[in-house]
Amino acid sequence: MNKKILFSLTVLFTGLVSSFVVNANYLSDWTNDDLCGRMESTLIPEHIQNEVDKREILCYEGIEVSTLPESDSYQGENGTYEGENGTVFPSPDPSLIPEVLPDNKSDYSY
Repeated sequence: MNKKILFSLTVLFTGLVSSFVVNANYLSDWTNDDLCGRMESTLIPEHIQNEVDKREILCYEGIEVSTLPESDSYQGENGTYEGENGTVFPSPDPSLIPEVLPDNKSDYSY
């Protein structure tokens, strides 16, 4: 009886160890850009983060880069900027904003 339990535990342990090895090796097929693309997710799995750290990859906007931009914000389309708090839009030209005049003919006020 004890031999059966010992054998079962040995098989279970061997299966667990081999599954960890298989799971760890599948990332070796991923390119650096594949890993960087996954780093753009809201929730980054720990094994992905560990692989990026192990390879010493520097990621920016989903691709591998050699250096990061000097500014922590960049100009995107339509003059928008993306910073640590989200997208920031430039202020409109004050000359384009029409002057609001009071409406004296109205029965209500603003």
